[in-house]
Amino acid sequence: MKLLPSILLSAFLVTSVGIGQELQCDVKVNAENIPSAQRDFLRNFESDLERYLNNTRFSNEDLDGEKILCSMDIFFKTVVGDNRYQAQVFIGSQRPIYVGNDPSEKVTPILRLIDDRWEFTYVPNQRMIQDDFSFDPLTDFLDFYAYVIIGFDLETYVENSGSRYFQKALQIWSQANGSNAKDWPQSSAGYSRFGIIDEINNTKFQPMVVAFHTYHFDGIDLLATDPTKALNNMLNAIETMSRVRQQQNQPSVLVRHFFDAKYMEIAATFLKYPDRAVYDRLIAADPEHRSTYDENRFRNQ
Repeated sequence: MKLLPSILLSAFLVTSVGIGQELQCDVKVNAENIPSAQRDFLRNFESDLERYLNNTRFSNEDLDGEKILCSMDIFFKTVVGDNRYQAQVFIGSQRPIYVGNDPSEKVTPILRLIDDRWEFTYVPNQRMIQDDFSFDPLTDFLDFYAYVIIGFDLETYVENSGSRYFQKALQIWSQANGSNAKDWPQSSAGYSRFGIIDEINNTKFQPMVVAFHTYHFDGIDLLATDPTKALNNMLNAIETMSRVRQQQNQPSVLVRHFFDAKYMEIAATFLKYPDRAVYDRLIAADPEHRSTYDENRFRNQ
């Protein structure tokens, strides 16, 4: 999906008819907490969600035949009514690391999110339909994260190319909030859907979005051909994200989850940096993962 910079914008954002779906999503379900008598109603849940995510067209982007690799691990917590459940979900996505314009066999993580407040109704054999005008706690949750996954993936290639999908995700949150869905709160002590989509659509966090793009397109994808420039670009991006968090003087969902997804990759990649004192700068930017950076400081390449 990576193209030469001179033609990237015009080719990457092309609208096309009949192009394939964007996602290749692996869905895993753990229903051990559900009573065995009711667990049988969920026997097709995993395949139904996988089919919906992988067969629904969420955008008009031409991804040049490349699908976005993602996963959802769903842990059922309890039954709260007839065919109604509460679940915790891990959402992850990744993309290939490029060497020039060609994808390598290596991948870089893009999203690593844990959403522990999903409540929905699932009726076996009921068709799942995407509907932009009517809120459904099951399909709109899937649509929301499909747009988030697509938006973040696009941002790694072209600045602001994911903005329309972040807007779509925000529209879904607005519909949910208007329907008084209690698992779509505006504020939360920890992670919330509103928190991440509000920040990504907020101009105050635009430097973070630009840095996210720089880290990937001018950093991780440049390592094979110009490692010195790539590492410096990555370091600048990392420190920009840290400054954004400090300037807002409040916990940032975006910044926290960037580092939660990336800290192991960052720690291993900067083994190639000529001065191991760089780990002090990484710790200053991301103190929550200090122990990993300290461990890698003394490792051999």
